[in-house]
Amino acid sequence: MTIRNRVWLLVFGVLSIGSIAASGNTEYYRHVIFDNSLTSDGYFYSSAMANGGSFIEQSNSRLPVATKTFLTPPNSLRINWRSEKGGGWEAEVRVMNYRNRFPEFLGHNLYFWCFATQPIAAADLPSIVLSTSREGLQVAEFPASFTDPLWMGKFVGDIPAGRWIQIRIPLNEFHSASIYEFRPLDLQNVIFHQGRADSVQHTLIVDEFRVGDDPPSSSAALSTPQNVHATGYDRHIEVHWDPVSDPGVGRYVIYRSLDSRNFEPIGIQIPGNNRFTDFVGKPGVTASYKVARYRIQAVAALTGGERVHTRLQ
Repeated sequence: MTIRNRVWLLVFGVLSIGSIAASGNTEYYRHVIFDNSLTSDGYFYSSAMANGGSFIEQSNSRLPVATKTFLTPPNSLRINWRSEKGGGWEAEVRVMNYRNRFPEFLGHNLYFWCFATQPIAAADLPSIVLSTSREGLQVAEFPASFTDPLWMGKFVGDIPAGRWIQIRIPLNEFHSASIYEFRPLDLQNVIFHQGRADSVQHTLIVDEFRVGDDPPSSSAALSTPQNVHATGYDRHIEVHWDPVSDPGVGRYVIYRSLDSRNFEPIGIQIPGNNRFTDFVGKPGVTASYKVARYRIQAVAALTGGERVHTRLQ
């Protein structure tokens, strides 16, 4: 083989790998609205506001990020509200828009998970509005539209305390309330609105908003990620594992231990990517890692641990 042919083969191989990774990323974000926040105070792609005597917790007019209770590490969103007569509040979770993101979602249902710190009766849950506008509820923005409020309690009932509950709402339950037709797959915002004015403060932790379909039932166990290894640098650690080709994988979850015994989830990685960067912040840190593969319905297969340390200067 000539040098020129070798160069072309190398370029083709790089392009092929890049195409596979890009395909995985694109497919993931054709379903996911929110999985976690890069910031730990307020979620950038959100907003929160209240009027009258009603209350909604906010951080610089955004929804606060919850860092102690989450489904997809390392965080979730907190909706902390009090509904009063004559008042109102809303909490908006927007689609994260980035260059070349595919404009339409795939699926027929809206899913998200919620966790109540105290029991919440179905009658006291908020309503949900969907919008296809990137700027919120803009009536005159063609061809954007928004829906009638849909009572959340219809699809979940009473929410018990201390347990994650997944909510599934068929998108055909939402109907346009604007002058334009509502196209669910053009979704840009999920907006929680004040429901019944009960004058009681409630807290709901919400996580992993996605559009999709019910996955086929499967009793087959997920295989664990293989050959997990880590490399320590000055203030960060690179974790790698063997690539996996399995359409049933919803995400990877990375666990870290600083004592080789107690592992805690620190982040996620999307299908198609088999590396994770952990910024530990200082040299001389020794850490062990495990990687779990999760189905969309949160069934996990966990690896053994890999121990590594950052370099001392």
